[in-house]
Amino acid sequence: MTPPILRCSLVAVLSALVLLSSAPASAAKIPLGDDASLNVGVLIQPQMQLTKDGAPVGDVGTDFFLRRVRLIVGGSITKKLSFFVETEQPNFGKNGDWNPAFFIQDAYVSYEFAEKVWVDTGFFLVPLAHHTVQGAASLNTLDLHADLIRYPPSAGKALRDAGVQVRGLAGPLSFRAAVFQGVEGAVLDSGQTVNPDDLPRVTGMARWNFLGREEDMFLKGIYFAKSPLVSVGVGTDYQFASVATASGVHDALALAADVFVDLPWNEQDELIFQTDVLSWQQGIDNPRSGTGFFAELGWRHGIFEPLFSAEYFASRVDARDLLALRPGFNFWFNQHTFNLKTEVAVSWQGDISQARTGIAGTAQLQLYY
Repeated sequence: MTPPILRCSLVAVLSALVLLSSAPASAAKIPLGDDASLNVGVLIQPQMQLTKDGAPVGDVGTDFFLRRVRLIVGGSITKKLSFFVETEQPNFGKNGDWNPAFFIQDAYVSYEFAEKVWVDTGFFLVPLAHHTVQGAASLNTLDLHADLIRYPPSAGKALRDAGVQVRGLAGPLSFRAAVFQGVEGAVLDSGQTVNPDDLPRVTGMARWNFLGREEDMFLKGIYFAKSPLVSVGVGTDYQFASVATASGVHDALALAADVFVDLPWNEQDELIFQTDVLSWQQGIDNPRSGTGFFAELGWRHGIFEPLFSAEYFASRVDARDLLALRPGFNFWFNQHTFNLKTEVAVSWQGDISQARTGIAGTAQLQLYY
């Protein structure tokens, strides 16, 4: 006999599939003139999660919530001038919390001042690696490897920061260079002064595209490509004297190297591989300092894709490591517009050799219109 919790979960998923199966394939585009247009859209990600030891008494905790709810507005003013704004209210209803913060997720203006070279200004993703500039609506895995992205806590918000960026393409080379607000100069309650000269944060990423090119502001984790995409990249993120720990005030330095591969065999079959190595230096006694690694591998056949990802972080502070293995299965009903992603995450945190095993099963629907 099927347990009640699984019956309820199955009914919820099937009901959502019926309601969303008629989802349109693209955002609403409103023409405003010869070169001007307005795009209005939404991102909705209903999520169901079963967690080992997640209930007050029972063995399995159950959670139904909205992982992301975004309102999206973008458009062009001329052929060279465009803008993008979106809101965010993450984890709406998770663990019974119906009051998460509602905030601006992205807001920027882009101007193409030379062919395939843009300047962006506003609030946007920090360009350290391929994964850090991927949009959450176009990931291949269920979610970002956020535990491995360890910017200083007071630098920006939601992996973004306010500043100005130049990005572009020159033959097989793509590049992004940015200056951000970062950690604001301040005297802390501890008496320590961070960023005493109020210097900005500088970030840059360069990629060599062996096959194909990725030109969008938000890169994708899977392209449903018709031709191969293969690239390697390196990046860095630095701000002077921006992190305070018990041992003193330290510079924040991040280094990254990554590989991205999307190889279609035909319209039905596609191999997707991605890996990043991320090094974080924010003080030898800071648990956020260390080296992280993740890899993703998937094979899409039609609308079905089995995939596997793994992530590991070795902290400079003892017993603060992380290891997670994440097998999953995706159903691409309408590519990024409408899909269902499933994942079982098996994780260990702290001293890996002695840590308890955490297990979480997640199913997430996505409507991106």
